[in-house]
Amino acid sequence: MAVSYWIVFVIFYGILKGSREPMKKAVLSSVNVPTALFAYTFIGFLMAAFTVKGSLVLSGYTFFLVAAKSFAVFVAWTASFAALKKVPVSVYGITDMSRVIFATIMSVLFLHESLTVKGIVSLILVAGGLYFANKRQSDGEEQFSMKYTWLIIFSCFMNAVSGILDKYIMSLGVITSSVLQFYFMLMLSVMYIAYIVIKKEKFQLVTALKNPWLYTLSLSLVFGDRLLFAANSDPESLVSVMTVVKQSSAIVTIILGKLIYNEKNIRRKLICAGVILAGIALAAF
Repeated sequence: MAVSYWIVFVIFYGILKGSREPMKKAVLSSVNVPTALFAYTFIGFLMAAFTVKGSLVLSGYTFFLVAAKSFAVFVAWTASFAALKKVPVSVYGITDMSRVIFATIMSVLFLHESLTVKGIVSLILVAGGLYFANKRQSDGEEQFSMKYTWLIIFSCFMNAVSGILDKYIMSLGVITSSVLQFYFMLMLSVMYIAYIVIKKEKFQLVTALKNPWLYTLSLSLVFGDRLLFAANSDPESLVSVMTVVKQSSAIVTIILGKLIYNEKNIRRKLICAGVILAGIALAAF
């Protein structure tokens, strides 16, 4: 087989991920961030529970690792949903590509993947593309506070932490991708309902459940993550290469931002995304 299955899985994951941002925006138009996160996650958990395969018994160490991954995603998604509610999906999609910088650095530090001269040039291209993508133009630019850009960048850092943990957990060979997803979605659901109770947030669950995009979003999450976990279980898979392929999701998000929300400056955003993808590809290939 000429192409490794894990690469194909990550390509499909990227397409699904890119299409999720407009769906998240649609859900957030009717409910607050904590409700959207809980409903999205819990429905995903129910879907995952019906397809779980493997023993649900975990060692204390594995349970701790899954809990750490779940907390990283809890923080990342809370930040990203709060930002997505306020910024255009195309802006979110391209800024979200900054996760490649964190993923590359972490894969070198913790997984001992190599960083060559090409890798350094790649990071410079990525940083340059991100800078020009977020540089405000004098006319016709979307208006939003820069704090939301920083929230997206922070969420990218936490998602990179989650990605490293994914690779490490699956490399241990003690848990299947479906069991990891079962516990991950369960822990995440508990964390979000606890957040709602502790912060005394308004719980708009009935309104959320009436939004048809919520169910499509959850299905996309479950199926996409299952593909990603399966890719991580392949010993030959590399976090740096997976990061390259996953970032193609930004192109999907930018195009959908134009088609669905008629967002502005799409050509500039696509060019910046292209520069970033070229930089990522330079390092990986």
